[in-house]
Amino acid sequence: MPKLPVHPRHTPRYPSHDPARRCLAGLALAAACGLSGCGVIDSARIWFPQASGLEAVNPRLYVEPAMTAEQRQELQRQIEQGRAVVAAFYGELTSQPYVVACLTSACDHRFGSYGQPAAAYGDMAIRLSYRGRVAPLIAHEWSHAELYRRAGGWWHARQIPRWFDEGVAVVVADEPRHSEDNWRAIQGRGLPTPTLDELRSFSDWGTALRRYGETSGDVPDNLRRVYTTAGHEVRGFLRCTGPEGVQAVLDAVRAGATFDQAYSGARAACVD
Repeated sequence: MPKLPVHPRHTPRYPSHDPARRCLAGLALAAACGLSGCGVIDSARIWFPQASGLEAVNPRLYVEPAMTAEQRQELQRQIEQGRAVVAAFYGELTSQPYVVACLTSACDHRFGSYGQPAAAYGDMAIRLSYRGRVAPLIAHEWSHAELYRRAGGWWHARQIPRWFDEGVAVVVADEPRHSEDNWRAIQGRGLPTPTLDELRSFSDWGTALRRYGETSGDVPDNLRRVYTTAGHEVRGFLRCTGPEGVQAVLDAVRAGATFDQAYSGARAACVD
């Protein structure tokens, strides 16, 4: 797959180990309500994982001390698999978030989890719960970090609707529970699905998750209509534009277009 163009301002950046820079980054993202994918900044601990009781496996991985050597090795393998999936979609990565990984629910809660298996915090960090240490979820969250980075940070990323950011992450992670087969099952049962206008803001997304019962973990027979709807829309877009369409949208938004103008413009430039 050809590499997507990278804006010169968005070359790869490695996580800062300067506490002042981390604090400023944390405050900026907190003010933005954690604008990246599933993440909401409820705890400053995510910015200072070692000071908050975690151990550094390497400069981009912090884990709960009770995690065994075997668990740490497996986690690193899953992270590499997830990273490779995102890199394969974009052609190269411009984001290098560090990972905060928990082993227990107590650790999850301490770092701001309210049941989510994983969350992204801008392009700076990814938090993994004891249920989130698997490659597809890591790829999903890293996709959020990469889109945030390629969009040019919070000021531009705030204009991207939740359905687009989440839809790209669904496509990148390629989880069966959000697949086109799942979409066909939803349609086959005649189940209602949200409109894209119902999935634009963080508040919209949260309301839809509650309405369609997607806030209680893996519930049997829950067809994940919100995430699947977003993935279905983005798959149709990518069939038309290819992965380059994502960067085209982000470039247009960064240049001053509204998201709707950027999205329709990217679709108009190809044959669906």
